[in-house]
Amino acid sequence: MSQGYKMVLIDLDGTTLTDDKRITARTQKILEHLDAHGIPVVIATGRAIYSIRDLFRHISLRSPVIALNGSIIYKGVRGNVWEYEEFGNELLTEILDTLKKRTEIENILLEGIGEYYVKKYDQEIEETFVHYRHTLPIEFHSEKVPESVTNLLILPREKKDEIHDWLNERLAGKIKMIKTSWHWLEGMREYVNKGSAMKKVADLYRIPLHQVVAFGDEWNDLEMLEEAGLSIAMENGSEEAKARADLIAPSNDREGVAVMLEEIFADLLVETKYA
Repeated sequence: MSQGYKMVLIDLDGTTLTDDKRITARTQKILEHLDAHGIPVVIATGRAIYSIRDLFRHISLRSPVIALNGSIIYKGVRGNVWEYEEFGNELLTEILDTLKKRTEIENILLEGIGEYYVKKYDQEIEETFVHYRHTLPIEFHSEKVPESVTNLLILPREKKDEIHDWLNERLAGKIKMIKTSWHWLEGMREYVNKGSAMKKVADLYRIPLHQVVAFGDEWNDLEMLEEAGLSIAMENGSEEAKARADLIAPSNDREGVAVMLEEIFADLLVETKYA
């Protein structure tokens, strides 16, 4: 079934990870084997690099990593930054000035390159970010914006939906705010997504998109699923993701990524004595 597929992109949460945030031995084995035998396995996630490195600390992948929904591409799990899409000082200043108009916003976090910044350091920041990043944030003041910021997180005390819609309207064409089940709102450059980052990585390897396989389950995978040569949504994924997919994989808790990869690359696995 391989049909000349030469690269694999994997979302993490709801896709490669089980519901209890594990990578099973079966999934680890197939990912490492493909990556070691000429099929780059590229992580494409909304997570920051700190979390990715923690999850993959015992897993050996050499390929690039797409983090923060496409805002930053790393040379590898433990590699340096290869490319990133920042707001720039002028736009970031405009964003922060706009946020001052909403008294419901309790805190702001800015993702930088190699460090992150918070408006206020409190228990929420410590428990939500510091514990798994193992590094303290830098407190910032709106009068002096940090450099090289790629993403922002906003914590509304209330009116989350209203603030989401208001920001997208006020800053239309510049940034997009994302609303999930998480209590923080997420923002990035308007044109940034996993699909655009996938194209950059594929171009790096000189692999056309029709030879790329992509796995995803949610809203932040849609562009990637639309552009990949073979798009696979998870059984547990959203209806929107499934509508854009060529195939539906078993759920993340049933090792759907491993099941599909073993089928897609069956010939290569025989040739490379996978057992």
